[in-house]
Parts: sequence; structure tokens; C-alpha cells
Amino acid sequence: MTVDKTFLIKSIQKREEMIVAYCAYTNMPLVVCDPETFNDQIFIFDDEKLLQEFAKSYTEKKILLKGIKYPNKAFLGFFSMLYTIGVNELVFVKESSREFLELEELVKKPDFSALPREQQPLSNPQLQLTGLYFMQEASRPVPVQEKPQIKDLEEELAANLVKSRYIVPIELLEGPESDTEKLKNRKYRLPILKNKNDEMMQPIFTDPNELAKFNRENKFKALAVPFTNLPKLLAKESKGYLLNPAGFHIAMPRELLSGLAKRFELS
Repeated sequence: MTVDKTFLIKSIQKREEMIVAYCAYTNMPLVVCDPETFNDQIFIFDDEKLLQEFAKSYTEKKILLKGIKYPNKAFLGFFSMLYTIGVNELVFVKESSREFLELEELVKKPDFSALPREQQPLSNPQLQLTGLYFMQEASRPVPVQEKPQIKDLEEELAANLVKSRYIVPIELLEGPESDTEKLKNRKYRLPILKNKNDEMMQPIFTDPNELAKFNRENKFKALAVPFTNLPKLLAKESKGYLLNPAGFHIAMPRELLSGLAKRFELS
């Protein structure tokens, strides 16, 4: 039986604000796979009290949650972003009930199919989704024996890492050449980050939303690079890549790149 969600949708549109459950380990919305429907869900609350009550069971499992508040004017951008991380269902937690809404019922999925491939925004929803699930579990400060799903999650993540294309940020050098000529002649700089061990890593991104968190001054251009070409852009002093440093921040050292290439028999 089809349930009319018109009232729920209108009530969401009229809200002044909402609170979204974020995972402290990924700096992204907490994502949960419903065991019955297999929908990939996020959770939204009317107030902090409801979030705190919801978070108790996760705290017991050593998963730390925090609430991020969104004003009404930011709703559309947030809901649209969920497509880039593979989420397909919203769960609205109320005092005595939960209401479920498919993402597509609220916001249409952006369609860029009419654009030439080189003009379509790069997106890796499956990589984002598997990365979030992996880091939510891998970051829990408990013995590995208490993480029975970690091997399967790692397998899914590894498969999506090698299938994906990435955004590599570059800073074009000054000069009279066109941007195309600078790219062709590799007249650009690659940004470098330092990890907690003071090792140099290069940032890369799954999608424009993640790049924007890093590129706040709009100084970097974006290169779309398949997994097999990532080693070619590593600086000599770099230990590897850091994928989505402001998000789930997954380290991809040189050894991982070569190991995955062998594992999946990539040429």
C-alpha cells in the first residue's frame, strides 16, 4: 500500500531548522543500513534531547555521535549532497515515533546525462558509502575481534577504490600559457598535507563537495584521475594520498596503491 507523504514533505519544508546525527570519526552523517529494507539511512531530529537519547546505544558501541544543526535555507544543499554519498532514505526521529522518507520523494536526483562526460561533475557515491561504513567501524576503539564485519567492509571499500576516478587538486603556475597548455606541460603545483606523524600526504577527493571543503579560497583546479594513474602524480616526498581529508580521511599510502593494483590485476 502506497503511503501519502505529502504532509510529511510539507512539514519538512516549513521547518526552521533540523539536527542531523553526524559520526565524529568521519565528520559526515551517520549512515546505517536497515537490516530489513537494506536502505542506507541518515537520522534527523527535532531537538538535541532526542539526538542524545538516540546516541546512547551508539556510545555503548564506542561510536561517537554529534549533532549538526542546519537552518532551513541550507536544507536543499544538504539533501542534494546525500546523493553523492549514496544515501537513499531519511529517518525523522520524533518523541514517540519515526517517519521514513525516500530521498527521491523529497529532492530530485540531479541529472547531468545531457552534458558531455568531461563536463559532468565527478561523483563516487559507492566509494563514499563504503568508505563511511568502513571508517565508522574501523575507528571504533575496541579490539578487532569485536569488529566482525570489518573484513567484508574492507573488501567492498577496496573494490570501489580501484573502480573510481578521483579529483586531484592542482595549482596552476603563473605564466602566459593557457590553462590547457599549463596542464599539458605540467606547469602546476600539487598541494601537500602533513598527517599526525608529520608525514607528507597529498589530498584527493571523491566529488566537488569534498573538494570545496579544502578549496575555500578557490585557488585550485581539479584533475579527474583514474585509480591506475594516481601513482604518476605522487610527489617524491609524498607518502601517498589522503582521501577526503575533511570527511572520512582515508589514508592511501604508496604501498596500498601498488598492493591494490596487484590484488585486482590492474595494468
